[in-house]
Amino acid sequence: MRTHYYLPEPAITKYICYPESFGRYSEFPQHREHRPEGMMDYYNLHLVFSGQGYVEHERGRTILQAGDGFLYSRKAEQRYGTDPDLPWDVRWIHFKAAAGLPLVAGEGNQGLKLFTSADLERCAQVMNAMYKLCEPFETREEPRMSALLYEVLAELAHNAEPLEQYAISREKKESIRVAADQILSRCGEPWTLAAMAELSGYSTYYFVRIFQTIIGKTPNQYLTDCRIAAAKSLLITSRMTIGQVAERVGFSQASYFIRVFRREAGFSPKAYRELFG
Repeated sequence: MRTHYYLPEPAITKYICYPESFGRYSEFPQHREHRPEGMMDYYNLHLVFSGQGYVEHERGRTILQAGDGFLYSRKAEQRYGTDPDLPWDVRWIHFKAAAGLPLVAGEGNQGLKLFTSADLERCAQVMNAMYKLCEPFETREEPRMSALLYEVLAELAHNAEPLEQYAISREKKESIRVAADQILSRCGEPWTLAAMAELSGYSTYYFVRIFQTIIGKTPNQYLTDCRIAAAKSLLITSRMTIGQVAERVGFSQASYFIRVFRREAGFSPKAYRELFG
């Protein structure tokens, strides 16, 4: 099965991202592509949902399976295809985007990013919505189409990991993300590193190391970020005193809360409330 959707150039040229075409290939063992450098002036995103395929690059060939994907930057040489004995179910998008967008930023070595994700289901749902907009497509849906593409890129930026460095199991990643969600929802509690590590079932030392790898910051910095975010909300939406806000979000001393808030937010809690409340 080969499904293609092609869109005309958008009426508004300032979308931060917009697809030129997208679609899905499955049960198509002949699928293979070789585009010379400079041939394609779009980013090229592929996500593998089942089966197996490959990407060829100067370091050799990388096998891709369900949960894996790749992104070619504009004008990059492209060499990829399915395993004819185990054809992949792959969804793809060719698109233009502003520099610095999620996933696009950095663009990878030789214009190629290889990645893997623990969960592509959300991407599939968003891409299904993109397909539906094309039945038939109307120009008034351009903003929605741009937003859906952005959501795919943001979802991958949040969940995907570089394939070359993929050494952490998906189960471990999920346990850390569950722990992070618990810390976020209970940020007002008096957390210790040991208590946070207990949520994942790992030792404190291993938890700190793997948490920073997956979340991008230390557990303590993440906890501080959660507390400051909660404090901002309370300062704007409630009449609680600064001391009450500090206590609610997990600070035992108002003076320390004010110091940390100023460092993280750039304002004192009082000034923040006056400016944004």
